[in-house]
Amino acid sequence: MDWMDLQALETSKAGPADSQGGSSALVEGLNSEQRAAVVHGDGPLLILAGPGSGKTRVITRRIAWLVAEGRARPGEILAITFTNKAAREMRERVEKLLPATGLWMSTFHALGARILRREIENLGQGWTRDFTIYDTHDRNQLLRRILSESNYDSARFKPAAVGAWISARKNRAGNAPLEVDDGIEIEALTKLARAYEDALAQSNALDFDDLLLKLLELFEREPGVRDSYSSRFRYVLVDEYQDTNRVQYEITRHLSGWHKNLTVCGDPDQSIYAWRGADIRNILDFEQDFGAPRVVKLEQNYRSTRHILEAAQALIARNRARKEKSTISASGEAGEKLCVFECGSEDDESREIVQQISGLRARGIPLSQVAIFYRANFMQRAIETSLRRASVPYRIVAGLEFYERREIRDLLAWLKLAVNPADDVAFRRVVNVPTRGIGDKSLAELANFAADRRIPLTAAVRSSEMATRVRGRARAGFGAFAKLLDVLETLAERPAASAIDTLLGSIDAEAWLAEMEDETLVDREANVDELRAHAQQWDEGPENPGVPRNLRGFLQEIALVSETDQPQAENERVTLMTLHAAKGLEFDAVFVAGCEEELLPHSRALSESRNGDPDAGLEEERRLLYVGMTRARKRLFLTWARERMQFGSFSVRRPSRFLEEIPREFVEGALGEGADEDDAFLAEEALSAEPEFKTGDRVEHAHFGRGTVLRVQGTGVNARATVRFPAHGERQLLLFYAKLQLLGRAGA
Repeated sequence: MDWMDLQALETSKAGPADSQGGSSALVEGLNSEQRAAVVHGDGPLLILAGPGSGKTRVITRRIAWLVAEGRARPGEILAITFTNKAAREMRERVEKLLPATGLWMSTFHALGARILRREIENLGQGWTRDFTIYDTHDRNQLLRRILSESNYDSARFKPAAVGAWISARKNRAGNAPLEVDDGIEIEALTKLARAYEDALAQSNALDFDDLLLKLLELFEREPGVRDSYSSRFRYVLVDEYQDTNRVQYEITRHLSGWHKNLTVCGDPDQSIYAWRGADIRNILDFEQDFGAPRVVKLEQNYRSTRHILEAAQALIARNRARKEKSTISASGEAGEKLCVFECGSEDDESREIVQQISGLRARGIPLSQVAIFYRANFMQRAIETSLRRASVPYRIVAGLEFYERREIRDLLAWLKLAVNPADDVAFRRVVNVPTRGIGDKSLAELANFAADRRIPLTAAVRSSEMATRVRGRARAGFGAFAKLLDVLETLAERPAASAIDTLLGSIDAEAWLAEMEDETLVDREANVDELRAHAQQWDEGPENPGVPRNLRGFLQEIALVSETDQPQAENERVTLMTLHAAKGLEFDAVFVAGCEEELLPHSRALSESRNGDPDAGLEEERRLLYVGMTRARKRLFLTWARERMQFGSFSVRRPSRFLEEIPREFVEGALGEGADEDDAFLAEEALSAEPEFKTGDRVEHAHFGRGTVLRVQGTGVNARATVRFPAHGERQLLLFYAKLQLLGRAGA
């Protein structure tokens, strides 16, 4: 079937006649701004959606409205979001509004995989449609081998660090970061990156970043292919647009270039992922980039009480890199004020949180509606300890834990070989699992044999010539694995559950599971059963256009599980997670722990500059707290400790400057109205004092050592100095907290 036949098939499955009740029903119950966004006609549209403003409702109704109005068939609409969970929810909502098939609705990465499965051979270079998708673990395994074979110092060049550098470079469309932590040389990293890319190509594999980069390369090298998709999609919608990176921006521009009907929805005040490549300029510059679009602001909040919203609004208003909008409580209910707790230590803080949770339960708030957020994972220990001692059940949000388990990774490696025999990373993982007597020397011999002939390891292990090079147990082990490969080759097009059953029947599963020491045998067997049950569910699930309902499609679905996807909420458990993981969620009661300088805002952020903006890091930290605050529906608690254990030693802490930025009228306790002078977080003289340092002064810092002041900005509590330290480079320090010692005046 050629491209035009496929397009006709998918776009003819549903049309305007399928709508029930017409388009007027789709705008019922919407406020005026939501309605304006839904019924916008042609041309670019920017929807600025504050927290809890019903943006998913608006996007899904807009999709249904476009079909019901006859402006587009389902297959002519492309909707993109950032997690598989959000994409599934969006699809389910649209299908309830308007029964239709053929909608393109997915994450950016799933879209890349779908198009590349059809088109990657247009890029040449030996790529085929059966490419394997490598996740972070696969990437690090491959890099570990490359580092070993290249004789790099494993203590200095860690696979995870090298992989993170490569990923950051890719997400900046090939522009490598100028600086690298730990003094790793750019030249060495660039050389490793080339070796890594060569190894991917040899294994016919793409990593997660390649799903976007190869798609962009395809569109830029093959304008005919690009235009076939761009002309097909009359309307393109992108959710969470503030989280897009530059590669995703370029892909969006290509896909919407033909009809120019691009709708983006997002909130620059919730842009918190710069560390993984998100570029806030994409949404801030939307009007400039796409030519005078219509802008609709969704400012009615249907989640939080007025005190929570107004406190959060006052905080975020301090940022400069934002678009002006308000956040208004739809109910108008004032609710209870924020609670701020000053604690003696991290243990006192965690005990205070547990005590407050007990009070919430007594007032009818279930544990499933309570969340504890923190800026850094190390804070988790004290909180977990107090919860356990109080017998309070909890869950830690940890996205991909199930797929990180050894037995699951082994199973997936075997299945990947069934779909893509050129996957050398998968081969290396399981060639000696369960133990077949294949040692490192024999495996190295096999790898050299394959490299010399430029063939995958699966072909090398079947070679009669190779069989003469090894003896004893290794020779028998290679032979046994070659026979298993014969079985695997029959599985690619079969249902996923059936393929797993055949695989388990072809290996010594009992010996395989018994070799592992990290969990009990019962737990490991339960994990295998869980994967098999998931495969069965996949086989029997609804059709997803463009994704085959077989083992190949099942592996693709697993590989595309985003690390931002969250598991379903469990009943009667407190939820613990980092602030970055909290986005998109909501709870009746929220605790934000560790509201301290150098934690929130984080110490790294205070010296971080992006795109020439020295406050970029600080403003993102403020957005992070704003996101955490606006997850709360009814109660919000902010805590800080005067002393905290970090990096093996206790440190004296200061309250976060963000606490002082919250108006006291919204807060109970130390920040609240009528607070004692002793409770004030910052001394009055600090608020009015002029900076005591000047450009050129020689100073000393307790951690960074001696340095020279390059510039001083701000006054009072906001006064900060940029200092160059010979051993640490330039650092931006808040003078009130930095406690710099003056060694000598400029020019003296």
